[in-house]
Amino acid sequence: MRTTTSPRRGLVIAIHPTSRGFGWVLFEAPGAIAAWGVADVSRLGTDKNRNALSRIARLLERYSPAVLVLEDFEHKPARRGARIKRLCRALLRLAGHQGLEVRVYPRAAVNACFKSVGAKTRHEIAQAVALHVDALRHVLPARRKVWDSEHPRMGLFQAAALAITYFALGSAEEPP
Repeated sequence: MRTTTSPRRGLVIAIHPTSRGFGWVLFEAPGAIAAWGVADVSRLGTDKNRNALSRIARLLERYSPAVLVLEDFEHKPARRGARIKRLCRALLRLAGHQGLEVRVYPRAAVNACFKSVGAKTRHEIAQAVALHVDALRHVLPARRKVWDSEHPRMGLFQAAALAITYFALGSAEEPP
């Protein structure tokens, strides 16, 4: 385990904040997942953003990735709550302080990336991710019923979809 603050070449971390916490994945290369997780910060006190940012800072310190990938949270049609927007802005500042390259992709770019495999919905994209990344196959949640809230692990699959989009579009290209 690396604990230095210098970024490791090639490590890409994608984070997807949710109402309860965040899902994250760390890739060494396309299809080569190094670590992943789902963090629930809703039970850690009243300030979810401070708790989430603290956990994310520890992840960045532990793994020292070179790139942070997020979903666009500011521009329409992104429908993110004010708290999540504040958390994402804080993540951008944290990444800047640590010298990480940051990529922010709109949902449309993720959808376009998975369109070629016929995945249109969030669950279909999660299924495509599970087929692409063996390590996540066993944690794929069942399809959500209309009366259920989204499963906490869907944040993990949304983060993985962002990382796959980053690799598919090429690390040297600017996001659309």
